[in-house]
Amino acid sequence: MVFSSARARQFDAQFDRLRRTFSRCLSGEAGIVLVEGAVGCGKTHTLEAVTAHAAKAGALVLKAYGTSADRAPLGTLRQLLDSPRLPKATADHLRRALDHGALDAAPPREIPGGDPAGANPTHVQGAREFRAALHELASREPVVICVDELQLVDAASLQYLLYLATRSRSAKLLMVFAQATDSERQDAVFNTELLRQPNFQRLRLERLSWEETAHLLTTRLGLPDSTDVAYTWYEVSGGNPLLLRAVIDDYRTAGAPPRRSRAVEPVVGDMFVQAVLTCVYRSGRTVSRLAEGIAVLGASASLELLGRLLRIGPAGTRRGVAALDAAGLVDGLAFRHPYVEAAVLEDMDPEVRLDMNRRAAVLLHQGGGGTLAVARHLLAAQAADEPWAVPLLRDAAQQALAEDDAKLAVACLELAYAACADEELRAGIRIGTAGIMWRLNPSASERMLEEPLAALCADRLPASHIGRLIELLLAHGRIEEARGAIGRLNAVMSNAGPTSMSQFRLTARWAQESGAQDRPSGAAARQGEDGGASRAQLRTRRPSSLSTITAAFSGFFGRGGSEESPVAAAEKVLEVSPLTDATFEPIVNSVNALVYAGRPDKAAPWCDALMEEAERRRAPGWRAIFASIRAEIALRQGNLVESAAYATTALEIVPGRDGSVFIGGPLASQILAYTEMGKHDAAARHLSRPVPEALFKSIYGLGYTRARGRYYLATNRINAALGEFLMAGRLAQLWELDQPALLPWRSDAAEAWLELGDREKAANLVSEQLARNGAGDSRVRGVSLRLLAAAGDIENRSRLLGQAVEELQCSGDRLELARALDDLGRTLRGSGELGRADAIMGRAWRMAKECGAEELCARIRLDSGLEARDPRPVVRPVSGPLGPKPAVPPSLGTKLSESEARVAALAVDGYTNREIAASLFITISTVEQHLTRVYRKLNIRSRQQLPTALRAQVDEIA
Repeated sequence: MVFSSARARQFDAQFDRLRRTFSRCLSGEAGIVLVEGAVGCGKTHTLEAVTAHAAKAGALVLKAYGTSADRAPLGTLRQLLDSPRLPKATADHLRRALDHGALDAAPPREIPGGDPAGANPTHVQGAREFRAALHELASREPVVICVDELQLVDAASLQYLLYLATRSRSAKLLMVFAQATDSERQDAVFNTELLRQPNFQRLRLERLSWEETAHLLTTRLGLPDSTDVAYTWYEVSGGNPLLLRAVIDDYRTAGAPPRRSRAVEPVVGDMFVQAVLTCVYRSGRTVSRLAEGIAVLGASASLELLGRLLRIGPAGTRRGVAALDAAGLVDGLAFRHPYVEAAVLEDMDPEVRLDMNRRAAVLLHQGGGGTLAVARHLLAAQAADEPWAVPLLRDAAQQALAEDDAKLAVACLELAYAACADEELRAGIRIGTAGIMWRLNPSASERMLEEPLAALCADRLPASHIGRLIELLLAHGRIEEARGAIGRLNAVMSNAGPTSMSQFRLTARWAQESGAQDRPSGAAARQGEDGGASRAQLRTRRPSSLSTITAAFSGFFGRGGSEESPVAAAEKVLEVSPLTDATFEPIVNSVNALVYAGRPDKAAPWCDALMEEAERRRAPGWRAIFASIRAEIALRQGNLVESAAYATTALEIVPGRDGSVFIGGPLASQILAYTEMGKHDAAARHLSRPVPEALFKSIYGLGYTRARGRYYLATNRINAALGEFLMAGRLAQLWELDQPALLPWRSDAAEAWLELGDREKAANLVSEQLARNGAGDSRVRGVSLRLLAAAGDIENRSRLLGQAVEELQCSGDRLELARALDDLGRTLRGSGELGRADAIMGRAWRMAKECGAEELCARIRLDSGLEARDPRPVVRPVSGPLGPKPAVPPSLGTKLSESEARVAALAVDGYTNREIAASLFITISTVEQHLTRVYRKLNIRSRQQLPTALRAQVDEIA
């Protein structure tokens, strides 16, 4: 038992007193003992210990307990007759005595030292016969009477027991009572009369200390005797033995093994919840109501507010709270564990709970309580009928957002919306809720726009809310509906000039023009070396949408109309903008601006940081958006496995997503990633997933349609692929989003035309894409140049592919770079430059392998003869006098230093200057200096002219 094992240290002295009292009883001296303690603190266990000790000593034990379920006069005393050891004659005598008393059901009042006042002779006679029967029994053998739950014993039984106690000084009789402290049902007269008796003793049972808790955990569970462990379990149980036993049982039920560590957490389960409810409701009606009040009020609870809420006087409130504290259920005016509060709330009558929360909201509001506290009670009451409720709920939503509690903010606005009668205000609340819901679930946010959209179509949406609706539609990528809303706004707002409308359009048009780059593309850099062609292009091209988006944010910076590169402007937004509901859309646009400006390397760390912040701030919807963008970033860097993982994360975060257009973004990334990996079955599974029809009216539909086309192309359904690419292009043109950085549909279609054998159409599409891209995105230029080489004449192929490689090295897309290197290697192989081709194709194989593009790896191996398990290219030797020897021109060894030869060999293998520097642990400037000297010594002008024999020379040096 918990009583015997955990309380031994505290109980030994008290139980020794009980044993001595019983010993005196055996010698004919009657005793009276009152055991007091809070509910669950071991009173019943104490009675069991007494009865066991007495029975072992040969005493006759008679037991009874009070209960609120049986309040019949003398009902408690009749339980004494159930003892199997009670002689039949004595039982009959006691029964007659009780029957006499039952004739007068009115509870008598005891006059100390005399007979019951006002009682009829029958009742007095019954009490005397009851005493006489027990005294006659005690003359033959010791008698121990144990009565538990004394505070619940009926009044008539109390009077009989008091009559017996005050008239039994010399008898082998021990009376032991157990009573809950601070009970509202204690009989003051009974307790006072007991105190007047010279043979009376009171034993007070306290809660366990944390030291006793530690002793119990060590003896019962084998847990380490640790202060930290004991204190944790003590905090949960409050030192209440009943609650502690329940936690131990839950711990064992959960299968938690004993551990010899200093961090063993308690398990709170069903046993603990039931023990809590037992403690609460056995403490009496007033105490249980106070427990309910504390559970309802939560952190707002105070003695005064509790009394007003429950209509209990100050004395009763203090006494009831003291009873809860004595039982270890509360610490101050708060439950020790959230499960305790939850259990009490769950067990309340639903209607009582609703009414108590409604009244608590009113009382708190009247007393100047906190806005969020009042709002929580309105939510719990499911009512906002008071005239101040709707404004308060709207204020509470803003406060909740400031504390990153978007769920509470949405709940407040939903209740305000339901209670509001003003149509214009209701529309604003609904649109505001949709914006906040984006934090939690983009799909749910999207669905919330259906109602204001319907109101807009019916000309019922106030003009003041149309602008925000347009912003949300564009933010969700729903282009067609946004275009319609803009038209309606123009119709109702004659003063809405083109500037404000263009800003709405530009919110979604992340890449209408490729825009100025922080770094020039490879081709542009070459042109700039020998003239001003690229500078003239930059002066004459139209302003990009990335630049215009920056202009849309100009009010945020206070820059007016000053020029600034899109990348710099986007980074400035990200650097100075905290992640809030107001800045979320500009932040998303800025990350996308970096992506479509050809700087995924800059976008990735921002996206990672924003994902972590969204998770930390309990905003899964925001995290899903950033995970979707991160999946696209990974694709643009050639990280296929990473892209699929991020896309899966985005889809798993958002529940109920199947009806949302948002799924088109991460789904497209998954399809593209699995297609490029060569996992066509996985891509097909994702393609077979149902998507809403509205997807194809949104910006996400462009990426999804393109991904479907790439899958068709990879699985040799060329005409179907071409149809998808052309359809995506038509939509992009219709929506004025036809920009290669956003959707390179022309290069996709060109690949399809090449597969169909129409090189002229392919060349025309690629040339048009290059013209639209200008000196913009190096990735777009690299892919376009690679395809232009495939569509053009063999004479220009090496030159174009060399340019494509340079562009793609700048872009950071390792997968597209691997494709370009593969094409270049095959072209060189066809022209007889086998050594250089092997080096370049080996580089392409390694890069494709790193990207996870197994299908491309297999094709490279097939074309080049690379070993399946060894990605290094085969060096083709020539015969010499000492056997096979790499073909090395004798002059090379004398011309180049060892460092120059190493740098040149890596350049032959297709490494960029940055990669060479990283491989050799030198600076990029040093690499450039070495290559300059190599070119001069070998009398060449570019790395394309480097002899492949340099690689063999490096092998010899190594």
